Amino acid sequence: MERTPSTPYSRIGGLAALGGSALMVGSMFMPWVDTGGGSLDYWHLSGVAGVQPDTRTHLMALGLMLLLVVWCALYFTLHTHETRTVWAFGGLAGAMILYGSDLRISEDLPAGSLASGEVVAAIGLLLLAAGSVMALAANIPEPAPVPHRTGKASL
Repeated sequence: MERTPSTPYSRIGGLAALGGSALMVGSMFMPWVDTGGGSLDYWHLSGVAGVQPDTRTHLMALGLMLLLVVWCALYFTLHTHETRTVWAFGGLAGAMILYGSDLRISEDLPAGSLASGEVVAAIGLLLLAAGSVMALAANIPEPAPVPHRTGKASL
């Protein structure tokens, strides 16, 4: 495969996706639930009664958050349009899976107990999705030019 230079827009998209994934991981250490007597971060959320039925979803989301940081950092080592396109689709799919798991976990939490970690994670997910789409759009190669016809028919 031919090494193709990245465009400024694709690098900005990669940086936005990396920043969004870093925000998501940072949100894991912020308070997600206010229990009245204190707050819990995402690591300890499985102790909340509403999250216990969704333990597998919570564990999958923990692993996926950490995996997405590595995935987003990989963008800067890829050198062809094809691999960057696959990366962008993977980043977008990971963001959507995390958004779904976040909705599933958050629906069981008491409505008035949500804290700042959830908001930061949502902003990070939106940034990751937007960065992936931007990088995808910037890495779709232009079609090869069609040879211009002179209009003269050859016999």
